[in-house]
Amino acid sequence: MSTTQTGYPIPPAAFDPVEWARNKILRANQLQELILQQFMAAYQDFWGVADPPNGSVHTVQQMQDIINAMPQATALDIMQDSRQFSAFIESAYPGVLPAKYQDSAFEIDKDTIIVGSLKPAWQAPATEAT
Repeated sequence: MSTTQTGYPIPPAAFDPVEWARNKILRANQLQELILQQFMAAYQDFWGVADPPNGSVHTVQQMQDIINAMPQATALDIMQDSRQFSAFIESAYPGVLPAKYQDSAFEIDKDTIIVGSLKPAWQAPATEAT
C-alpha cells in the first residue's frame, strides 16, 4: 500500500547556528529559573515561610519539635545541604537568589540545633495603628 503525498514537498531546514544558539540559551535560562523556583519552594515549605514575608506557619516550639523529630544527623544534613545548594546557586547564577534564602529562616544554634526566633527577613511586616 503506497501513500501519496498531498501538498508541496517541504525542503529540509538549513543549519542555522543563531537559532541553535538561541534555543540553547533559552533552555539554560529555563533551567536557571526552574532551579531557583524549586529551591525557594522547598525552602519555604521546610521553614513554613512565604514570600512576601508574613511570618511562619510554625511557632518556634513547633519548628523545634519538627527538628527534634528528625534524626539529628538528618536535620544537620538538610540544613548543611541547603546552605551548600544556595552557595552553588549564588556561584552559578550570581545575584539571583535573595540573601534571606541563603541561611535558615529561624535563628539556629548550629552546634545544638536549638531553634531561636524567626529572622527579621521572614517576619510579618508591622501594621500601623489607626
